Amino acid sequence: MLRPSMSQILKPGESYYEFVVAVAQKAREIADQAIKDKICLEDKSVTLAVQMFASGEQKLSDLKMHIGRQGEAEDQGDAPEAEPAPEEDDDLDDPEEDELA
Repeated sequence: MLRPSMSQILKPGESYYEFVVAVAQKAREIADQAIKDKICLEDKSVTLAVQMFASGEQKLSDLKMHIGRQGEAEDQGDAPEAEPAPEEDDDLDDPEEDELA
């Protein structure tokens, strides 16, 4: 379990969910930068991200994405829409048809 706890970091009225998303985003940034710079981190990227929020170096207001009250993400940027999943081919599941062809 990481210390300090979320309740020690969050101010009254701040969302636990938004905090978790912010920590995950910052941890990903830290890990990606370490890979780019070809360095080995002494601590896990999530631990470093939590420490940044606890120290005040990083704030929830720095988060690019705000969470709606009903759990829907409201992106401030223009995100591309997801493409529909390709249709499945029913013939792939029957190995006997492959032998007959």
